[in-house]
Amino acid sequence: MNNHGGLTLSAVTGSRTYQVVEYATAEVRETLSMAAAGSMVRVWLEPLGSRGDAWEAVDVEGDVEVPRPAAGVLEQPLRH
Repeated sequence: MNNHGGLTLSAVTGSRTYQVVEYATAEVRETLSMAAAGSMVRVWLEPLGSRGDAWEAVDVEGDVEVPRPAAGVLEQPLRH
């Protein structure tokens, strides 16, 4: 998701992309904002007729892959 809330989704086949610019609920937006780049997410979309080829994310089915934090102090083994 970019700084303006826009999101580009690609079909599993890679043959089509969808420019998501609106979200039905804050929960849908937050769920998608936490998804890791390249993860597979099942999203229900509705076309926004007044915005060219733009889409609204209506619902997210199942869990999304959340990016793991980079290795850091908290993930290092404790040394005595």
